[in-house]
Amino acid sequence: SKARSNLAEMEDLFYDLGSFAVDDPSMEGMSLQETIKAVKPNILIGLSGVGGLFTDEVLTTMNENCATPPVIFPLSNPTSRSECTAEQAQRCTGGRAIFASGSPFPHCEVDGKILSSSQCNNRYIFPGLALGAALGQTGVVTNAMINRAAEALVELIDEDDLTRRATFPEKADIREISCHLACRTFEQAVEEGIKPANKQMLEAYQHGGEEELREYIYSKMWYPDYRPLVYLPPGKGE
Repeated sequence: SKARSNLAEMEDLFYDLGSFAVDDPSMEGMSLQETIKAVKPNILIGLSGVGGLFTDEVLTTMNENCATPPVIFPLSNPTSRSECTAEQAQRCTGGRAIFASGSPFPHCEVDGKILSSSQCNNRYIFPGLALGAALGQTGVVTNAMINRAAEALVELIDEDDLTRRATFPEKADIREISCHLACRTFEQAVEEGIKPANKQMLEAYQHGGEEELREYIYSKMWYPDYRPLVYLPPGKGE
């Protein structure tokens, strides 16, 4: 765009920027709906903080110009700032949308079928990614480690999730998710040639592979188990 004259220089800072940002001033001043008609994107991400920005007309246009199920991610929050609702996205796309939002929305029913309204929340990636790097003492978090954590999350999505069109694994326990991501993050660090300072964790991985690595990670998780706070003399309360 006219306001971004330094796209070429920014390529050094942002990987594969050219795939996402193009110096094309011919579209300057276009409305969102007009841009969708011209570009025909298959994903629409809202980071504007402008509630209702994805109007019915915008969502309908998105659906009409997308051969595959359109991905609609209104990620702004709180709810009043969300670009659209889950119900709106499914209604305007005939139930085709793959939906995730920054604010929580109830699931939608379309033609008797329940479609998941996933909430895109950093509770999925951040704990597991940080656990793998911090516990392993990798000293660095590379782009590949971040990507591996994201890919690991997808590995936990099952057929029921896909049937409901859930974007995230909805039935997996958060500890299971964090352990799985930490495991993959550490594996990626080792594959990249990073020398983890936590030799005990590295030995567990080298000795027993993924299974022993998971056992080690679980053993280092904090559990909120406390002793009783009220003192009972011996024999009392038995």
